[in-house]
Amino acid sequence: MNNPSNTQQFNRNFEVDVLRGCSIVLMIIFHFGYDLSAFGWASYNTGIDIEWRVFRVVIVSGFLLAVGMSSYLGYYQSINTKKLAKGVSKLVLVALFISVSSYFMYPTTWVYFGIIHFIAIALLLSVCFVKKPNLSLLIALVILITWYFEWITFTPLWLWSIENIGIPQRTVDLVRFYPWFSVVLIGIFLMHHKLFGFSVSKNAGTNKVAWLGKHSLSIYLIHQPILYALFTLVELALA
Repeated sequence: MNNPSNTQQFNRNFEVDVLRGCSIVLMIIFHFGYDLSAFGWASYNTGIDIEWRVFRVVIVSGFLLAVGMSSYLGYYQSINTKKLAKGVSKLVLVALFISVSSYFMYPTTWVYFGIIHFIAIALLLSVCFVKKPNLSLLIALVILITWYFEWITFTPLWLWSIENIGIPQRTVDLVRFYPWFSVVLIGIFLMHHKLFGFSVSKNAGTNKVAWLGKHSLSIYLIHQPILYALFTLVELALA
């Protein structure tokens, strides 16, 4: 999606596809757990309970590291603006679809800036840093430190947006640009310095996981409707 068309296969990285594929698997597990709770078959809260919040951080971190790494692989030699525009446009359309559909499904908690919205913007901005990997790490550390110590906060802007723009106070999916963009920048740094510290042997299992990673956007779009339909069928069968 984000590689120049004439070097797409050359720039693909098997380990990055596996990382993205593992993140997809974990995301499906997370949403399966979320649906169990939503249908009243479990008593936990995936948005509050610490173990589920940590689980979500792991999943989002995997996806965003892969964004930074893939951006570096695709654009460190040259920036194919046509390919970049096509990739970002696709993500923007998907993000718009998610916002509209979630508004009808969850009118009080619809998705106004979920992970696809984030990746669309992060991909566009990340190409500015692929030739500056050390600066990427420095900016990432600044973001993380200022966020952790709350030296910079966007809470007033968020509250203003709730009151004046009409975004919901709660949403079913939110990936804040600050501090999450730091993970994308770290992915650029890791890939440039070859610090992505594992090598995956190709076999039947890892090839399937990598396949999931290559088709992560499509799987992201269809997995939850499938899960929700299955839960609904089971609920109707047990009624």
